[in-house]
Amino acid sequence: MLKLAKRYLVFAIIFAMIYMIMPIFFQGENYKYDAIEYQFVFPATSLLGGLIYSWRHGMDFTFPLIAPIIYMGSAILYSHYYHWMIYVFIYLIVGMLGCFIGDMVYKNNLEAKRKEQRKAINKNNGEDAYKIKITNITVEVENNNPTNNEYKNNK
Repeated sequence: MLKLAKRYLVFAIIFAMIYMIMPIFFQGENYKYDAIEYQFVFPATSLLGGLIYSWRHGMDFTFPLIAPIIYMGSAILYSHYYHWMIYVFIYLIVGMLGCFIGDMVYKNNLEAKRKEQRKAINKNNGEDAYKIKITNITVEVENNNPTNNEYKNNK
Protein backbone atom coordinates (compact mmCIF):
# COMPACT_ATOMS: atom_id res chain seq x y z
CA MET A 1 0.00 0.00 0.00
CA LEU A 2 2.88 2.34 0.82
CA LYS A 3 4.50 1.68 -2.57
CA LEU A 4 1.24 2.59 -4.28
CA ALA A 5 0.98 5.82 -2.28
CA LYS A 6 4.55 6.73 -3.26
CA ARG A 7 3.73 6.14 -6.93
CA TYR A 8 0.64 8.32 -6.71
CA LEU A 9 2.18 11.08 -4.62
CA VAL A 10 4.17 12.77 -7.40
CA PHE A 11 1.18 12.79 -9.74
CA ALA A 12 -1.18 13.96 -6.99
CA ILE A 13 1.12 16.90 -6.21
CA ILE A 14 1.31 17.88 -9.88
CA PHE A 15 -2.47 17.61 -10.28
CA ALA A 16 -3.02 19.62 -7.09
CA MET A 17 -0.69 22.35 -8.30
CA ILE A 18 -2.45 22.58 -11.65
CA TYR A 19 -6.02 22.21 -10.36
CA MET A 20 -5.67 24.37 -7.25
CA ILE A 21 -3.23 27.11 -8.27
CA MET A 22 -4.20 27.68 -11.89
CA PRO A 23 -7.79 28.83 -11.14
CA ILE A 24 -6.37 31.69 -9.09
CA PHE A 25 -5.00 33.25 -12.27
CA PHE A 26 -8.30 32.84 -14.17
CA GLN A 27 -10.58 34.57 -11.68
CA GLY A 28 -11.88 38.10 -11.80
CA GLU A 29 -11.43 39.93 -15.10
CA ASN A 30 -9.82 36.81 -16.65
CA TYR A 31 -13.04 34.85 -16.13
CA LYS A 32 -13.50 34.52 -19.90
CA TYR A 33 -10.52 32.09 -19.96
CA ASP A 34 -12.16 29.85 -17.38
CA ALA A 35 -13.72 27.65 -20.08
CA ILE A 36 -10.31 27.07 -21.68
CA GLU A 37 -9.02 25.91 -18.34
CA TYR A 38 -11.90 23.52 -17.68
CA GLN A 39 -12.21 22.19 -21.22
CA PHE A 40 -8.58 21.98 -22.38
CA VAL A 41 -5.98 22.37 -19.64
CA PHE A 42 -7.51 20.10 -16.99
CA PRO A 43 -8.46 17.28 -19.41
CA ALA A 44 -5.00 17.45 -21.00
CA THR A 45 -3.44 17.18 -17.54
CA SER A 46 -5.61 14.17 -16.73
CA LEU A 47 -4.85 12.51 -20.07
CA LEU A 48 -1.09 13.07 -19.88
CA GLY A 49 -0.95 12.02 -16.23
CA GLY A 50 -2.74 8.74 -16.99
CA LEU A 51 -0.60 8.18 -20.06
CA ILE A 52 2.70 8.70 -18.24
CA TYR A 53 1.69 6.69 -15.17
CA SER A 54 0.47 3.70 -17.19
CA TRP A 55 3.45 3.91 -19.52
CA ARG A 56 5.75 3.42 -16.55
CA HIS A 57 3.72 1.14 -14.28
CA GLY A 58 1.10 -0.57 -16.42
CA MET A 59 -2.66 -0.33 -16.07
CA ASP A 60 -4.10 0.76 -12.75
CA PHE A 61 -7.81 1.44 -12.42
CA THR A 62 -7.50 3.59 -9.31
CA PHE A 63 -5.11 6.13 -10.80
CA PRO A 64 -7.73 8.00 -12.90
CA LEU A 65 -9.57 8.83 -9.66
CA ILE A 66 -6.84 11.26 -8.57
CA ALA A 67 -7.75 14.02 -11.04
CA PRO A 68 -11.52 14.09 -10.29
CA ILE A 69 -10.97 14.02 -6.52
CA ILE A 70 -8.59 16.97 -6.64
CA TYR A 71 -10.83 18.75 -9.14
CA MET A 72 -13.82 18.48 -6.77
CA GLY A 73 -11.86 20.42 -4.17
CA SER A 74 -10.94 23.03 -6.76
CA ALA A 75 -14.52 23.38 -7.98
CA ILE A 76 -15.85 23.77 -4.44
CA LEU A 77 -13.25 26.42 -3.57
CA TYR A 78 -13.21 28.52 -6.72
CA SER A 79 -16.54 28.02 -8.48
CA HIS A 80 -19.83 29.38 -7.24
CA TYR A 81 -21.75 27.27 -9.72
CA TYR A 82 -22.05 23.57 -9.08
CA HIS A 83 -22.77 22.72 -12.69
CA TRP A 84 -18.97 22.61 -13.07
CA MET A 85 -19.11 19.31 -11.16
CA ILE A 86 -20.11 17.53 -14.40
CA TYR A 87 -16.45 17.77 -15.33
CA VAL A 88 -15.64 15.21 -12.63
CA PHE A 89 -16.95 12.49 -14.91
CA ILE A 90 -15.25 13.95 -17.96
CA TYR A 91 -11.85 14.04 -16.23
CA LEU A 92 -12.39 10.48 -14.99
CA ILE A 93 -13.12 9.21 -18.51
CA VAL A 94 -10.22 11.17 -20.02
CA GLY A 95 -7.88 9.83 -17.30
CA MET A 96 -9.01 6.26 -18.01
CA LEU A 97 -8.42 6.83 -21.71
CA GLY A 98 -4.89 8.03 -20.92
CA CYS A 99 -4.32 4.94 -18.78
CA PHE A 100 -5.49 2.61 -21.56
CA ILE A 101 -3.24 4.28 -24.13
CA GLY A 102 -0.28 4.26 -21.72
CA ASP A 103 -0.90 0.60 -20.94
CA MET A 104 -0.82 -0.28 -24.65
CA VAL A 105 2.50 1.56 -25.01
CA TYR A 106 3.80 -0.18 -21.85
CA LYS A 107 2.87 -3.60 -23.23
CA ASN A 108 4.46 -2.79 -26.59
CA ASN A 109 7.68 -1.68 -24.89
CA LEU A 110 7.66 -4.76 -22.68
CA GLU A 111 7.15 -7.03 -25.69
CA ALA A 112 9.96 -5.28 -27.56
CA LYS A 113 12.32 -5.83 -24.62
CA ARG A 114 11.39 -9.51 -24.46
CA LYS A 115 12.03 -9.89 -28.20
CA GLU A 116 15.47 -8.31 -27.81
CA GLN A 117 16.26 -10.71 -24.97
CA ARG A 118 15.13 -13.68 -27.07
CA LYS A 119 17.28 -12.49 -29.99
CA ALA A 120 20.31 -12.17 -27.74
CA ILE A 121 19.80 -15.70 -26.43
CA ASN A 122 19.22 -17.12 -29.90
CA LYS A 123 22.21 -15.23 -31.29
CA ASN A 124 24.48 -17.05 -28.86
CA ASN A 125 22.65 -20.34 -29.48
CA GLY A 126 21.54 -20.39 -25.90
CA GLU A 127 25.10 -20.47 -24.57
CA ASP A 128 24.54 -17.45 -22.36
CA ALA A 129 21.26 -18.75 -21.07
CA TYR A 130 22.72 -21.62 -19.03
CA LYS A 131 26.43 -21.71 -18.30
CA ILE A 132 27.68 -24.23 -15.83
CA LYS A 133 31.25 -24.08 -14.65
CA ILE A 134 32.61 -27.09 -12.84
CA THR A 135 35.98 -26.80 -11.11
CA ASN A 136 38.05 -28.66 -8.55
CA ILE A 137 36.80 -32.18 -9.09
CA THR A 138 38.91 -34.89 -7.49
CA VAL A 139 38.29 -38.54 -8.23
CA GLU A 140 39.81 -41.16 -5.99
CA VAL A 141 39.66 -44.89 -6.46
CA GLU A 142 39.97 -47.07 -3.37
CA ASN A 143 43.02 -49.31 -3.00
CA ASN A 144 44.67 -47.96 -6.14
CA ASN A 145 45.88 -44.69 -4.74
CA PRO A 146 49.64 -44.43 -5.35
CA THR A 147 51.84 -43.07 -2.61
CA ASN A 148 54.30 -40.30 -3.25
CA ASN A 149 57.25 -42.71 -3.65
CA GLU A 150 55.45 -44.96 -6.07
CA TYR A 151 54.34 -42.01 -8.11
CA LYS A 152 57.90 -40.64 -8.40
CA ASN A 153 59.27 -44.07 -9.40
CA ASN A 154 56.72 -44.50 -12.16
CA LYS A 155 57.75 -41.25 -13.82
